[in-house]
Amino acid sequence: METLTTRAAKDLRTRLAIQEAAIALCLEHGFAATSTKAIADRAGISERTLFRTFGTKAAIFWYDAFLSRVVRALRQDSDPVAALVKALRTAIETITPEQWALELGRRAVIVKEPDLIATGTQELTAGAESIAAILTPPLASPGQAFDLLLFARFAVAGWGVVPIHTETTPAEWGAELERVAHKAAHGALERP
Repeated sequence: METLTTRAAKDLRTRLAIQEAAIALCLEHGFAATSTKAIADRAGISERTLFRTFGTKAAIFWYDAFLSRVVRALRQDSDPVAALVKALRTAIETITPEQWALELGRRAVIVKEPDLIATGTQELTAGAESIAAILTPPLASPGQAFDLLLFARFAVAGWGVVPIHTETTPAEWGAELERVAHKAAHGALERP
């Protein structure tokens, strides 16, 4: 697994502090009633840093630290499904209780706010494109590159709808994510 640079680690800490503050405040007061100023104050940063980091209040909830960990753990392999499942397992095995609580909170806010669901497409698309870029061999044909992008998009979109509840464990969630990856591959990578 890739080690983060000092700058990347600081940026990640800032992202997570903002996300933790936003989740706590939105669960308590609701998305609409929570200002970016209140989020920044709680995270211990300036409002300018919040907007430089995320751009919008809604984007805070669509930064998916788990998906980022999957991308960092991913390595190219002749079997893209096996490579993605291995990266998923690494991300699940290394998830801390704090990261799990953050994921539960993030999803709880999103589910309560239908407007947030519509804004998540860009973040999920970027994650899928990162996965496809890693899985695509340097000399891949355009058809193979397209199939891998389709597989990655199907997998990431599917992961977004896997139910997660307070009683769900990371291992249970990971098993469902693996199942979705296999389903995505069956349709996206199968050749007639």
